Amino acid sequence: MSSVTRCGAIAALLLATVARSDAPATPPSTEEGRIVHIKDVQWTPSKLKEFPPGAMSSVIAVDPTTGGSIAYGKLPAGSALATHWHSFPEYTLLLSGQATFTVAGKATELSPGDFIMIPAKVRHSLKCGAAAECVVFTRRGGATDYHFES
Repeated sequence: MSSVTRCGAIAALLLATVARSDAPATPPSTEEGRIVHIKDVQWTPSKLKEFPPGAMSSVIAVDPTTGGSIAYGKLPAGSALATHWHSFPEYTLLLSGQATFTVAGKATELSPGDFIMIPAKVRHSLKCGAAAECVVFTRRGGATDYHFES
C-alpha cells in the first residue's frame, strides 16, 4: 500500500469517526449484556412540554423486537406528571422518594422498592412527594409514547 493510499485510508477513518461522534447516540439493545450504575448514567431533560421542569430520564437499553425501553426517570420533589396513557404496558419500580401513582382513578402511595404494573391504555398519573425527588426504573412493553389528557 502506497503512503498516499495509506494516508487517504487514515483520513477516511478519522472523518468517519468524527461523523459518528456527531450522530445521535443509539441506546444499547436489551440483548446485550450490560451492568449499569445509576451514579454513572447520563440524565437528559424531558423534551415534552407536559413534563414538569426538571424532569429527567436516562435510557439504558431498547428491545430490538418490540421497541420497548428500559430507563431511569427522575422527577423533582413536589412535582407531578399529569394524567396520560401509553399504547403498551408499563412496569415501574420506585427507587427513591415517596410517590402517589393514580391508576384508573385509584391512588396508591409507593415507597422505595415498591413496584407497579400499568396495563396498556390505562390512564395514570404520578405525584412525587415534597420531601425528596423521585427516581423510578421503568420497563416498557413496546415503543414509548405518551397520550396526555387535555
